[in-house]
Amino acid sequence: MRTVRGPRRVPTMVTRVLESRFAWARAALGSPARTTRTAVVVGRLLGLAFVVCFATGMYSHALQDPLPWMAFPTRPTWIYQWTQGLHVISGTAAIPLLLGKLWVVYPRLFSWPPVDSPLHGLERLSIAMLVSSSIVQVAIGFLNTLQWYPWEFSFRRVHLALAWVIIGSLAVHVAAKLPQIVEHWRRDRGESPRPTPRIVRRDDAAASAPDDRVAADASATAIPRARDDA
Repeated sequence: MRTVRGPRRVPTMVTRVLESRFAWARAALGSPARTTRTAVVVGRLLGLAFVVCFATGMYSHALQDPLPWMAFPTRPTWIYQWTQGLHVISGTAAIPLLLGKLWVVYPRLFSWPPVDSPLHGLERLSIAMLVSSSIVQVAIGFLNTLQWYPWEFSFRRVHLALAWVIIGSLAVHVAAKLPQIVEHWRRDRGESPRPTPRIVRRDDAAASAPDDRVAADASATAIPRARDDA
């Protein structure tokens, strides 16, 4: 019987260790700024940047490889420059937004259990696809603006394929998180912004302490004089 219990206890012990480690990681990475409201605010800006970048990128791709039934206006002549400038701006803006979004939601990577249902597993799979494809997409897109290609694959083909992967996984992610997005889309009317905490250094506190004591002594000596004059 002892030889049977030993192997069965190993998964339980591993599970307890992982659960405690994950809980410690979530507590260590906790921050007042890492809230669902912050994730929604940063996420909607990132989603807007992705949508604009996707639409302008599809326009450029259609111009370069149009289908037989496609027809595009030739006037004004600056429309392509405007759309591709918007493409570069939105793609570049997506870099800090993506990093900020990952910083906000990073502690949720250590939630336990990692997958608690098939729907939750599908959601996590879509998030993994969204994050990995987004990192590669913005990286190669930024290097493309520098005209530097340290790879051997076709930039246009990979860039186009990753764009569809990002939009598809983003749609799944938004659908899964839609209740939270709706709940935290706007700040509550009764909610006020948190005041910024003031950092007081020890030197400043020590320097202001004598002044405070002098002021207290002066007020204490001023009160009896006022009573004597009365």
